[in-house]
Amino acid sequence: MENFKNKVILITGGGTGIGKATASAFIAQGAKVVITGRRQSVLEETTQELGPQAYAIAADVSKKGEPARIIEESIRKFGQLDILVNNAGAGSMGPLAETSDELIENIYRTNVFAPLALIREATNHLARSKGAVINISSVSSSGMMPGVVAYASSKAAVDHATRLLAAELGPMGIRVNAVAPGLTDTDITADVKSNEDMLGMIISQTPMGRLGDPKDIANAVVSLSDSRAGWITGQCVQASGGYLL
Repeated sequence: MENFKNKVILITGGGTGIGKATASAFIAQGAKVVITGRRQSVLEETTQELGPQAYAIAADVSKKGEPARIIEESIRKFGQLDILVNNAGAGSMGPLAETSDELIENIYRTNVFAPLALIREATNHLARSKGAVINISSVSSSGMMPGVVAYASSKAAVDHATRLLAAELGPMGIRVNAVAPGLTDTDITADVKSNEDMLGMIISQTPMGRLGDPKDIANAVVSLSDSRAGWITGQCVQASGGYLL
């Protein structure tokens, strides 16, 4: 089944984890995929693994001007853009009193400024394709979790921007949704996974009784991107095994 044949997907943070799994899932359904990331070596390894349908752009989405360059290069390569997946993210754990200005700024530049800039630069192209945006949020955006205030509040901003942009871009035929993962088995969550007490607490509070797999999140992204979800917009769908039920 190739629901995304002749479609072009852009996935930020696509070299590892959720982004890589999402790229693989789209390619399996016939898509051409552009992935971005900061580490050229990781991107090269991932594109070799994904095959000829994948194209990599080394970029730091948190830096001014990079979102525009990413969109321009994607269009030069494939001539169109159908789906934008804002997956690149930054975060940290610790009380606010121990969180520096630089860290707060990096989190917001990566998690909020970059998706807004990417969507802005992609709007005309997505309007032509009647495309869609999927923002990767987090269950922490709506949960009361101490020690992640900068990260969680940035993801809450993503959720509300998703709703606002669904209303703003809907008349152009562009859908905007978000997927909010629960704790997922990726390199980024290594600190949590290494804390047995915290890991046990999270799993015990998850009805499905396990961590998420990157493929779980990828499947949710692909499902929301499918034209069969064409009447769904402005939603933040939790892919968390029921963590915040």
